[in-house]
Amino acid sequence: MKILTYRGLNTSAIPGYDKLSAHLSADDFRSADVKKIGDNLYRARLDRSNRLLFALYRHEGERCALLLEYIPQHAYEKSRFLARGVQIDEERIPAVTAEAADEAPELPYLNPSLPRFHLLDKVLSFDDDQEQVYQQSPPLVIIGSAGSGKTALTLEKMKDASGDILYVTRSAFLVQNARELYYANGWSNDDQQVDFLSFREYLESIQVPEGKEITPRIFAGWAGRQRLPKDLKDSHQLFEEFQGAITGTDPESAYLSREDYLGLGVKQSIYPPETRAGVYDLFEKYLRFLDEEGWFDTNLISHAWLQRVQPRYDFVVVDEVQDLTNVQLLLILRSLRDSSGFLLCGDSNQIVHPNFFSWSKVKTLFWREQADASKTATGTELIRILNANFRNSPQVTEIANRLLHIKHARFGSVDKESNYLVRSCGPARGRVGLLQDSEQIKRDLDRRTAASARFAILVLHPEQKAEVRKHFRTPLVFSIHEAKGLEYENVLLYGFLSSEEKRFRDIAGQLSEADLQGELRYARSRDKSDKSLEIYKFYINALYVAVTRAVKNLYLIEPRPKQHLLALLGLTEVHEGVDDVEEQTSSLEEWRKEAHRLELQGKDEQAADIREQILKQREVPWTVLRGDALTELEQKALDQGEKKAGIALMEYALVYRDQRLMNRLIQQGLKAAKQPDKAHSMLEKKYFFNYGLKHATGVLREVDQYGVDFRNVFGQTPLMIASRMGNAELIAALLDRDADTSLVDGNGLNAFQIALDRACADERFARTKLPAVFERLAPPSIDIQVDGRLIKLDQRLMEYLMLSIAMVLFYQGLGERWAYRRHLLSAPDFVAVLEHFPESIVPERRKKRPYISSILSKNELNRDAPYNRKLFQRWKQGHYLFNPQLSLRIEDQWQPIFELLQPQRLAAQLQDVYHWGGRVWDPNERSEQAVEKLRTMLQKLNEGVDLKSLF
Repeated sequence: MKILTYRGLNTSAIPGYDKLSAHLSADDFRSADVKKIGDNLYRARLDRSNRLLFALYRHEGERCALLLEYIPQHAYEKSRFLARGVQIDEERIPAVTAEAADEAPELPYLNPSLPRFHLLDKVLSFDDDQEQVYQQSPPLVIIGSAGSGKTALTLEKMKDASGDILYVTRSAFLVQNARELYYANGWSNDDQQVDFLSFREYLESIQVPEGKEITPRIFAGWAGRQRLPKDLKDSHQLFEEFQGAITGTDPESAYLSREDYLGLGVKQSIYPPETRAGVYDLFEKYLRFLDEEGWFDTNLISHAWLQRVQPRYDFVVVDEVQDLTNVQLLLILRSLRDSSGFLLCGDSNQIVHPNFFSWSKVKTLFWREQADASKTATGTELIRILNANFRNSPQVTEIANRLLHIKHARFGSVDKESNYLVRSCGPARGRVGLLQDSEQIKRDLDRRTAASARFAILVLHPEQKAEVRKHFRTPLVFSIHEAKGLEYENVLLYGFLSSEEKRFRDIAGQLSEADLQGELRYARSRDKSDKSLEIYKFYINALYVAVTRAVKNLYLIEPRPKQHLLALLGLTEVHEGVDDVEEQTSSLEEWRKEAHRLELQGKDEQAADIREQILKQREVPWTVLRGDALTELEQKALDQGEKKAGIALMEYALVYRDQRLMNRLIQQGLKAAKQPDKAHSMLEKKYFFNYGLKHATGVLREVDQYGVDFRNVFGQTPLMIASRMGNAELIAALLDRDADTSLVDGNGLNAFQIALDRACADERFARTKLPAVFERLAPPSIDIQVDGRLIKLDQRLMEYLMLSIAMVLFYQGLGERWAYRRHLLSAPDFVAVLEHFPESIVPERRKKRPYISSILSKNELNRDAPYNRKLFQRWKQGHYLFNPQLSLRIEDQWQPIFELLQPQRLAAQLQDVYHWGGRVWDPNERSEQAVEKLRTMLQKLNEGVDLKSLF
């Protein structure tokens, strides 16, 4: 058996390791006393007290033991790889033999000379090129094709960094995916603080811009309303000129003056000199449009933020750097404490965003930013190329390489760094075929693929999607701008070349098969005035991106298949049948996951089509009491005295513990409101009984009908209710269906905070049910805005948990504490809650009063301290309330904290004659004064008044 060790596992410090390793190598599991304790997790005996955790895999017929973790003193509950807090009785688990490896998963690649492996969501074995990059210190630029493993490699390099670290890229989906990969399998490093930000979030972390970001779709709509001459009709080219030529290039100015723009060289603009005056006229209109309609351009914001950005990171990783402009990249690099502490990775052959990117510009920017070039890497050492492809089949890779050959032969080298072909290391063989554009072919293909979530259709332009839908039922139809970042086992390019036949004919030019042989050699175009690459870059890159979306099989349907470019790609035979296209059917569960994945990537159109066409989900038949619907119900119940409306409003008030509404209903004479305990019991049976069952089939049936995030009449999602009940099995089932953890209820609490609400009031719930709920539901981070800046509170920070608990405690007894003791939130309040939280959620050291006091103190609004998130305002020693200027991002909108928490409810509860549960509270004069003072305080806080000024 081959032995491999996990990165960082110091085998020399493990007692008895050599002896145990010898047993495993000899397949002697009996002497190693191997037992299975998890899903592909085994433990071997080192000595009487210590164990070694490992996994089993196979590679090319050889058994492999991947050593993961040293477990001292049977401390399985502290393992990174086992369930949190797990307890294992070794006497009750069976022993296994080495034959267990024969059923183990297959490793697609294993470097025979490297006995170490890495681990993200899957096992990684670096090839020699990747290992060389892994060992190299920053600064570093990694250039690699799609599927080259550059993102995985950069994440592994990040794990070795210390201090403040930033991972940033344009795509919010890629950021989320990168964070999940980074922390997979319980990874942690106490020597680092990592921010995972999309570029939009990075801008917000400096200062939240006003308005909304302009998008290509919005720009195209604006351009379509202008009276454009024929040579300016292409909105994509126009947007690229605005984003990559007029803005985004010069750090000295937000945009070029008319004079400077008209004087650009032939390679610096898409448009010829005689057209540029008209382009600049439109640009000036564009600036007015942004200002008048409340949009912002990220290039213009990035330039403005150059004056605001401060050095705050020790190491920065920029992924998919080709999607950024020069000024955007410069803004990121300016956040470094040491200007050489960066790692950039990308592939200029995948540019479909308008930015005039080139690696030469990146190098120029790098050298200009260095204060002392003698201390930095040379140009040769700075850039590393990864040309292995571990994703696409060899057949798809061959087409991609032919496209690179065509691009090089036709336009010359873009730059020295992009001058390489791709070496396929894909694990599977695939197919590439040109299909006849006939009704029969399309019917047969549709029959075989409509039910598959592993088959997607790509077109060049958005308007082509309507034509595709006439023939194909799959909801997975994308324009090329939507396709970036996607990958599917099977991809069909529909009319991709025929939609721009002249442009692709010009791209192919007079090239022959002989021009596509051998390796790429660096050579610039001889004609300096030739603007072909700038004009055609989008089209050739778009085709390259489209081809590389296919993991295994690639098919093309072209109305006019006799095109020179297709011949250069080796696609001359038009197939008259689709017998080699495998008929596939995906489960509803697979479709649910695909819809969720697309939503995360902003592909809302396709996700909605899946829900409507495949999942057959429909709108709920009841009225959800939120916003105008709730206001209307209050009017009917309280102003018009309608009994049915009164019952409905009482149920809403019971769910949200809104004593203000309950008392008004009592004043209206609603008898049921005078017996809240009885009404509450009936409410639980009527609406929530199914959520407490171990097998909640009734709930899941509704989920299948209305979608996993449907809201009941009270505005609660199934996940929120399951969380309130502590039903971990149902929570898991809902999360498997990709329930959204960020949605909030009528109290402004998400599902995780609803569980905290229950745990803060119920010690037994906290001890027995919260651990499983916490592990499943705690969001990766909380977005807050302080001083106009985005701050992401990562789940690993104590501030994350304390802010959430503070939001819960705001409704739990804060009013009474104020009325009777003039107390707000204090360290003892948090201690009283956290002492019931298991160690698996909060380590014992974090439950101590001094530690909690330090967190409160460190995050005071007016304190000058590093890592101060300014969460709280102190009104007297040891007593706090939220910073009134604090905002939270709720369902993608910023909400001030005291708008979200509705403090008017809190003040109303204190003055009400009827206390919760029907008991009469006779407030004395002191508490009446306290009520009025608290009401005034909360009102002023909502208006942004400094808390100290009220006392």
